[in-house]
Amino acid sequence: MLSIFYVATLSPCTAPEHLAVKLAATHLRRRATQACQWKTGAFNVCYRVQFHDETPEVIVRFSSLGRTIFRAEKVANEVAVLRYLRKHTSIPVPEVYGSGKTWTGPYIVLTYIHGTPLASILKDPKVEGQPVLNPHISQRGLRRAYQEVAQLLLELSKPEFPRIGALAEEPDGEFGVSRKPFTFNINELSTSANVPPCVLPDSNRNDAATDEADCRGKFVARCLFSKVVERIQFHEGAFQLYCDDFRPSNILVDIENIRIAAAMDWEFTYVAPAEFSYVAPWWLLLQSPEDWESDLTEFLTRYTPRFHLFLDALRAAESDMVSTGRLQESQRLSPRMENSLDTQLFWVCLAARYSSMFDDIYWTFIDEVYHGKFTSLEDRLQYLSQEERTKLDTIYHFKVKQAEDGTIDPHYSLDDTMEL
Repeated sequence: MLSIFYVATLSPCTAPEHLAVKLAATHLRRRATQACQWKTGAFNVCYRVQFHDETPEVIVRFSSLGRTIFRAEKVANEVAVLRYLRKHTSIPVPEVYGSGKTWTGPYIVLTYIHGTPLASILKDPKVEGQPVLNPHISQRGLRRAYQEVAQLLLELSKPEFPRIGALAEEPDGEFGVSRKPFTFNINELSTSANVPPCVLPDSNRNDAATDEADCRGKFVARCLFSKVVERIQFHEGAFQLYCDDFRPSNILVDIENIRIAAAMDWEFTYVAPAEFSYVAPWWLLLQSPEDWESDLTEFLTRYTPRFHLFLDALRAAESDMVSTGRLQESQRLSPRMENSLDTQLFWVCLAARYSSMFDDIYWTFIDEVYHGKFTSLEDRLQYLSQEERTKLDTIYHFKVKQAEDGTIDPHYSLDDTMEL
């Protein structure tokens, strides 16, 4: 955090600090005096704003250009989620004072909440960069942290919805599911390729395949994965809220009172299949899936002991919430979660959410469980339909031609991107 505040001046009037002061004053109807750049994350730039009467400070958060194409949708999604969570759950989240759009793009004005990221407390102090779980952390300390976070997960899983999608606030102040889900994976695909989701099923111009064998393997894996999903007996019932970016780095801890102060960054939250909530959390070692070892079996060796510790903490959190009337017996997650590694549902859900890791996950953990011991790719062709086999014979030549063309399909100009 920055401890020094810079006085926002009127010239130039387009300075971000000045804009943050103006927006805070507009939405809170108080005279804001100072602002500083407080934090720059993966998707946002935040300014901390002070007021002349020493009333609580706020954060004005601008959505970063270039980190997501759909900045307006991202902000609208998070505003709806934050307001829903404050109204219908006990999860501590910032209050939304307002949102809108300026020459910089979409923004949101939030409560400033002081706290230390939980990941900073749990991380290995010897490792630079992205946090990695301290291998020497005490079991007792880690279990307590897991139990506190487990209560948030349980609270998040309680609301039920009739369909998959994004939350939207209705004119009467209630909430419905009326838009497509805004997921981390779709954001990454669309942003890196400058491609809108509406054309993704038909637009695959890339150099993802290195050779014919690689291309055939990737195509077969995706065909077989769709058949695996059809065989899984999914939960019959309502859908639940799920946040792709829920992790210790986005959970603030009040060190003085030893409690969770707030859970932040809810833009990639949507109503999802209940199975997403039923599988083991990916963040137990703090690292994002993209930062795991290239050999996923090595990751699993480190992950499994922490997962068993988390399960113990989850059961304790469930029992505490049941005893105080905050959770029903039927809402426990642990009975479903405890077998998610053995059944490979953990990996199925992860493969569905992280396309960049799909092939490694599928061939390492999923294929053999559902189709028997792997001998050759040709052996797997028996599970493909005739239509899929026909496509397999032509797709590599199609991809080679695309790569040889060396062209990029334009979708959004810079001006178009600024408007999103």
